[in-house]
Amino acid sequence: MSPHRFEKTEYAAVSARSGVTQLPNAPGVYRFRDASKRVLYIGRAIHLRRRVGSYWTQPDGRLAEMVRRIVSIEALICQSEHEAAWLERNLLEQALPPWNKTAGGQEVPVYLRLDWQSGSPGVTVVHSIEPSTGVRYFGPYLGGGKVRLAASALHRVLPLAYTG
Repeated sequence: MSPHRFEKTEYAAVSARSGVTQLPNAPGVYRFRDASKRVLYIGRAIHLRRRVGSYWTQPDGRLAEMVRRIVSIEALICQSEHEAAWLERNLLEQALPPWNKTAGGQEVPVYLRLDWQSGSPGVTVVHSIEPSTGVRYFGPYLGGGKVRLAASALHRVLPLAYTG
């Protein structure tokens, strides 16, 4: 379970293709359900209406079969893209629907590690916390790309590596 907590999250349930226009252009997580109310797929979007609608306009071979089975769509509206990413991850860790490929989603949690010990000061990106003196962790964050950019910017602003 993620340590990330969610504030107010709105919920909308609509019928399949005809209900897409009722979805907002907001970040969120969507679930496709079949006639038996089983979850077929869980995904996230920056713009729910656009992303969910794209399944009917450009389904590829593998997804075309899933799209034919969709009877209803549940959308959970989130406050940000980051909240949507965590929510999707938490839902996928609980259960992996048949059309999702990866439990937990594509991104992995990472942390910024601030080390101010003499000899090895600096900011690095790590995948786990190992408590020690002279070290502080920030996070977790999802996905390493943007966190690595942040660490790189911190190196330019606070060149700790030169202070050792």
